[in-house]
Amino acid sequence: MTELAPKLDIEVSEILTKVGQMGRVLVESGKIKPHDLERVIRFQKSRGLRFGEAAISLGLVTQEDVKAALAQQFSYSVAPLSNSQLSPSLTAAFYPQSRRMEALRGLRSELMLRYFDDPAQRVLPIVGVDREAASGELVANLAIVFSQLGANTLLIDGNLRQPSLHRLFALPDGQGLSDVLAGRAAPAPKLCAPLQSLWLLNGGTVAPNPQELLSHRRYRTLMTTLANNFDVVLVHTPPLKENRDAQLIAARAGAALMVAKENVTPLKALEAASRHLQEVGVSLMGVALSQ
Repeated sequence: MTELAPKLDIEVSEILTKVGQMGRVLVESGKIKPHDLERVIRFQKSRGLRFGEAAISLGLVTQEDVKAALAQQFSYSVAPLSNSQLSPSLTAAFYPQSRRMEALRGLRSELMLRYFDDPAQRVLPIVGVDREAASGELVANLAIVFSQLGANTLLIDGNLRQPSLHRLFALPDGQGLSDVLAGRAAPAPKLCAPLQSLWLLNGGTVAPNPQELLSHRRYRTLMTTLANNFDVVLVHTPPLKENRDAQLIAARAGAALMVAKENVTPLKALEAASRHLQEVGVSLMGVALSQ
């Protein structure tokens, strides 16, 4: 038995050279057993299929397995549909090739060219005009598409009154931004597994004095530190219509991307929100429409 094991390893290694990267990833991840490789290769050649297609046809792997293997080859974060604790609203994690996410990647490209191309600009608040804008889901998906680009991306829940982003990523809402600003904790962003290159700094303990915390010099110091450690920092804010927290966060960054609900947010409310931000020196990167 001990003499046959090295021979088997050599044979498997030789077979893997015939199936390319897809077959290697599926074998190394345990989705395909080494003794099934020859079977897949024969079926692949007889039907003129790709390796992944042949493996699916034989019932050895699922479409989801092949999608995950392909994502791994391109260093592209895709979450598995089955047994995932991520919120279904994180469309960018589950269906990155959907038309909706194609539009979000277009927004990402615009921001990369117009904002993040400047090394001095790493922090961008995402400001919802009103609660209906559902800016939390949009900023979470936008953060995912930035991480899929390979950029080390940090998502910050700046809604200290009603933090919610941790629930989208199935992460605990322990100490977070409010605790850091109050001097009660050190910043400790959490990796949003199974996504690569994406971290979340959750909102933390619901604070009785969010405006004082966001006005404190600790906030400015924290943003400078985080900007030096990440390629992209997106800050989710409370709705602008409800309080001045979003205005404070946007003013500290000097820029913001606004979010409005398509066919719902009144034009007058959008104009008023734009005016409020520009009055405190905020440069608007545009308005994203949530659906």
